[in-house]
Amino acid sequence: MRDLDILKEKGYPIETTSGRGGGIWLRRYWGMGRLHLSYREVIDLLLSLAAMEKIGSPIFLGSLKAIRHKIALSFPQDQRGRIRALRDRILVGELASPPVLSTLQNVQTHGAHSVYESFFEMKEIRITYEDRQSRSTRRTIEPHYLLLNWPVWYVLAWDHLRDDARCFRLDRIKAVKAGDASFRLKDPKKLMDAIQDIASTI
Repeated sequence: MRDLDILKEKGYPIETTSGRGGGIWLRRYWGMGRLHLSYREVIDLLLSLAAMEKIGSPIFLGSLKAIRHKIALSFPQDQRGRIRALRDRILVGELASPPVLSTLQNVQTHGAHSVYESFFEMKEIRITYEDRQSRSTRRTIEPHYLLLNWPVWYVLAWDHLRDDARCFRLDRIKAVKAGDASFRLKDPKKLMDAIQDIASTI
């Protein structure tokens, strides 16, 4: 029975029939097939699940673990590790504070897609960034993590201009140009420690 409970938690559909002639079985042809998703669809899917888990709604929490496992199984074996690593780089925090919401601007769709693509492919990007005083600077950044403080997106990145970790609000990125250079993820603890003071203000 413990083994059956583990299978149920993983999302496998177990059927039972009581009485004489009864038993327990798995559906023979159960499955979702293979998914072929673009990086945008993968990020949207992963973020939706992460947001639901963060909200903690009792309506959804009972099924999310099973749903997440089924989705993981639906990807080809050689992609599952990459999808899992990508999920770990999508962070969901608290709701955005009123001061942040009061300054929120429209996100440029094309620029956001370029950021997502670079995040997914682990490529450097060159951005024009506007700070809270409306001053613009040009930066080359490595987008290591995405953070959602609903409804505000942030890019947690290594900034070549400052040679340090920085946090960029997506709606303040005014221009994006993809670069060719790839990057490797830095030590997560080092990156998070570097932006801790910044993150506490958002």
